[in-house]
Amino acid sequence: IGTPLVPEIDTVASGFTPTSLTDVRLTARQVNSSLSPNRRRPGYPESLTITFANTPLDTSRAAIGAPARPARFKIIGDQSGRQFDFRFFDGNGDQTLSAPNEYIEVLAPVAAGSNNQQPIWRIQFDAASPGTPTAAPGEGSTYRLVVRQPFSAGDTFEFTTQGARVDENFAKLMFENEEPYVVPNPYVGTASFEPDPFGVSGRGERAIEFRAIPTGATVRIYTLRGDLVNTLVHDGSLTGAIRWDLRSKDNLEIAPGLYLFHVDAPGLGTYVGKFAIIK
Repeated sequence: IGTPLVPEIDTVASGFTPTSLTDVRLTARQVNSSLSPNRRRPGYPESLTITFANTPLDTSRAAIGAPARPARFKIIGDQSGRQFDFRFFDGNGDQTLSAPNEYIEVLAPVAAGSNNQQPIWRIQFDAASPGTPTAAPGEGSTYRLVVRQPFSAGDTFEFTTQGARVDENFAKLMFENEEPYVVPNPYVGTASFEPDPFGVSGRGERAIEFRAIPTGATVRIYTLRGDLVNTLVHDGSLTGAIRWDLRSKDNLEIAPGLYLFHVDAPGLGTYVGKFAIIK
């Protein structure tokens, strides 16, 4: 999903926990204020947990049109453990969020040490809820407000790496399941991966590839009479391929014909195959 530029509510992760004993639906949004949404202060931004009960757990702060009143819930910050003050608009007087137009405004200080608190989040009864709720939030109900936070100067990202290595058991299994082979086979005049000639006369370099070759293996190429044509050694990379320029150990172009190749993979086994060169 990526990291937001400003704190924002994760609407997917937020909501009542699966074990909550209520069918009320709540929505949450950030409250606009004169402060920048990127201004960090005590309690902001952090995720919140609202724990409901059947008896009052806290008392709201007075606001215009909403006097201070007992509330059957408390609001705790997940990171700081801070118990947040809040304003509570309780339309039906049951001390919890259970009816349309009821909402909580979570408060936080404008700065460390300040007594001036401003609302940061509004959590309200979802007026668009299908049907009429039958179980108000009470004992056993927990609401999570999950806040996605942007990176800050104090954040540190750490990661570890592991050097490349060869898993001998897996390498042996692969060697048994996939036999070494030659591309193209037969070689008829050219190969698609040959480099374009540049600054040279003639057609340029010819090449074939031995593939599915284990790391560190040796490939020996023979004529049908058993004469050694060339010896190739895997360079230790993880590509599983060895490129050959169709030249002998004496740097002479090989003649058309049928050839044998022998793969010797220490600790894994050996393999014998054949390929043809056609001009």
